[in-house]
Amino acid sequence: MATSRKKKPRFLPATHQAEALPLTCPWLEPGEQGENLEIQDFPTFLILRLANLTKGHLTRRYLDPFGISLPEWRLLALMARYGTLPFSDVTAGSSMDKGQVSRTLQSIHRKELVKLTSVTAVARVRGSAMSPRVEVSISPKGRALFQKILPIARGHQLELLNLLSVEERTVFHAVARRLLTQFPTAPDEA
Repeated sequence: MATSRKKKPRFLPATHQAEALPLTCPWLEPGEQGENLEIQDFPTFLILRLANLTKGHLTRRYLDPFGISLPEWRLLALMARYGTLPFSDVTAGSSMDKGQVSRTLQSIHRKELVKLTSVTAVARVRGSAMSPRVEVSISPKGRALFQKILPIARGHQLELLNLLSVEERTVFHAVARRLLTQFPTAPDEA
């Protein structure tokens, strides 16, 4: 008589991931070389998982009704804040790679949310040839969409903050700032 085995899922569903974390902090005794850390205990693993879950669960809830993706929202918000920027500054300010910025800009340009203007830059240091430079600016349609989404986004972000006590918010913010200062540039910007 064959016994039936319940097949284990390949990946732990997101709803069970918090329960799967150890009750005690695995970072208190990581070992001299980090040998006590399992991959799921890596700070980077936890940070990325948290970012992906909040992005998928929270951010998409308020962006999907407007037909805008998270990368599009990030660039739209960047342009709403700064007005006109050269493509290189958009890339640096977005935390996305050049290819993703380029594709995303083309998408929101087709939606008429931003304007792309080609301007001739002064001669570059490495050569004397004039080269075109792309400047990005938010369009009136883009600014109107940003103003519609912003209050909704703020409300959803407030929901997330309300999950934390005042003390937890303070510690989380301080830790995030300290970690960010340790990595001033992305690897492809260095």
